[in-house]
Amino acid sequence: MTNDRDRVDAAGRTPADQTDADAPLDPAAMYALLQNQQRSVETQMGAFVPYITLAWGLTWLLGFGSLWLIDGLRPAFSLPLGIAVPVFIGTILVSGGFSAWLGIRSGRGMRGNTASAFTGTVYGVTWSIGATALAVLGGALRAQGMSAELSNFYYPSAYVLFAGIMYIIAAAIWHAIPSLIGGCWLVVIAVVAPFFGYPHHYLFLAVAGGVAFIALSVHGSLQQRRVRAAAGGDSRG
Repeated sequence: MTNDRDRVDAAGRTPADQTDADAPLDPAAMYALLQNQQRSVETQMGAFVPYITLAWGLTWLLGFGSLWLIDGLRPAFSLPLGIAVPVFIGTILVSGGFSAWLGIRSGRGMRGNTASAFTGTVYGVTWSIGATALAVLGGALRAQGMSAELSNFYYPSAYVLFAGIMYIIAAAIWHAIPSLIGGCWLVVIAVVAPFFGYPHHYLFLAVAGGVAFIALSVHGSLQQRRVRAAAGGDSRG
């Protein structure tokens, strides 16, 4: 006579197996599972941020540094305007495109989490949209009579201010305190820079902004490593 516990269903499971499989998860196990899933999403969505900050750090150093070299070392040396301006614009465009590409790439492969993928994509694309919009706005102001002297202050402060706001937004999205601090710092130097006068405000932005971006990149990379290490430890546990 066959014992009820030895009966096998169509899937090859005994009643004991079915009972074990259908049993609800322990609350602690459910919480740990949710924490691991959330950490995985945050790691994937935030993994691209250090690369963006590094790109913009180099952009600030090269771009604003080249603008400072136009008149900053006269009469010993002067970088031609025809070289300095294209370097500044080129680095801005490259970093904007790179940021957009990373933002879109970060949303790939995230099944069942379209909201997170959408957030990463929009955030990345907003960098290039904002940079382009500021350039067009500056051109419109020049067409309406803004002097070259004022444009020397508008363009750098506008881009730094925009970057600071973007980092504050990133802090709100990913709950990243370092991004909040860095964003506030960029907003501060954006409004302070014009007080240094031409051309020293370029050097101030190159150093203060570039170093801040690179510091955020290093901190973000270290934080991502800690998150991945914690996730690996939890999964092994």
